[in-house]
Amino acid sequence: MALQPVSGSKGEGMMRDTSAQDVVIIPRGKKPLWLAIAVLVAVALAFVVWKVGLRWVQSDLSVARERLRTGAVTEGVFVRDISIQGVIVAAVKPTVFAPSAGRVTLAVAAGDVVTVGDVVASVESPELRSNLEQAKAELSAQRTEADRAAIEGRQVDLQNQQAVDLARVAITAAQRELRRAEASWEYKVISRQDLEQAQDEVERAELEYAHRQADAELYRERFDFEQAASELTVRQQALRVTELQRQFDELTVRAPVTGIVGTVSVEDRAAVPADSPILNIVDLTQLELEVPLAQGYADDIAIGMTGKVSYDGDIYAAIVSSISPEVENNTVATRLRFSDLQPQGLRQNQRLTGKIELNRLSNAVQVPRGAWFDSEAGRAAYVIEGDFAVRRRIVAGAASAQSIQILEGLAPGESVVLSNTTGFEGQDRILLTQ
Repeated sequence: MALQPVSGSKGEGMMRDTSAQDVVIIPRGKKPLWLAIAVLVAVALAFVVWKVGLRWVQSDLSVARERLRTGAVTEGVFVRDISIQGVIVAAVKPTVFAPSAGRVTLAVAAGDVVTVGDVVASVESPELRSNLEQAKAELSAQRTEADRAAIEGRQVDLQNQQAVDLARVAITAAQRELRRAEASWEYKVISRQDLEQAQDEVERAELEYAHRQADAELYRERFDFEQAASELTVRQQALRVTELQRQFDELTVRAPVTGIVGTVSVEDRAAVPADSPILNIVDLTQLELEVPLAQGYADDIAIGMTGKVSYDGDIYAAIVSSISPEVENNTVATRLRFSDLQPQGLRQNQRLTGKIELNRLSNAVQVPRGAWFDSEAGRAAYVIEGDFAVRRRIVAGAASAQSIQILEGLAPGESVVLSNTTGFEGQDRILLTQ
């Protein structure tokens, strides 16, 4: 049966219902899915907040992990070396000097390439030329005098020999007269006085011969002595001429090595005193790296130690060739010589870098070198433990340009912070955030 509207009321033509008072009742066990999800999210957020809060409580400071550079602790051969930086210098750089006072004439200019024996300059010395000519004239005069004395000596020697020969002939004649006298005495043709006189003549002739022979030998000895003295005088003068000739020849200055003319110390046609520098020549085939090492390494460096020099992207073997015995500005000048192959294209004063190997250690625990070492003064390191960087006391050993030897505090396989840790403010635990 249809309901009829109540007349005179609001909404006439319609019948009142109870819809405004109705409440939707959801059966138990059929609640919406979004409510369950909301509860789970709330629980998870609460757990995360609790966890993060716990980590914050356990840490003293937090740092973004991506801002840190880390490295692994390893064990193996540890090469103790030092980084070096020096300039290329010529190992052979002779300077030529004026051999005598005079006016110099240059034959080359700075930058010219010369070989051994090339004329690089000449010096005009009228005084040296005059001394040389005088010495030559004196030598010629002494040789002439020596030749004249030799001729006179041979002439006197000939005369002495003639006297000796005449004395020998006189002996022969006296002996003949003696034999004749002895024969006549047998026949009583001559007196005994004549016989004795013949005997005296033989004795006199023999004495004369002996004296003549002795005089000849004595004169020959004196002649030989005077001849030797004359030859010594001539030889001495010849040596003086040779020395003056050498000095005169050295007025033509020649290159002692093959290389490039470096610094020219005088002007062309300038008057220079003796032994004044003219120019130097750089031998580019023998170059060395001069390195100012800190004074603290002076006791560790020794001649013969090996090194490496970097040039144009390549590594060249080198060896320590010299160490200065002096300390200047807290540094010790050290030179390295290329041991195998010298790089092509090197120039003086060119700056290069490299390393010098001091020693090698086997089975050494080591960690890469970084800013952390100076930040912690080498007494501590921050070890990565999960989400934390934990500060740990260490004992460092030898240090190289790349690694630090660890004696105590770290074990192979661990990871440590290599970045500057000054911002950690010495805290024991640092939270590493993402």
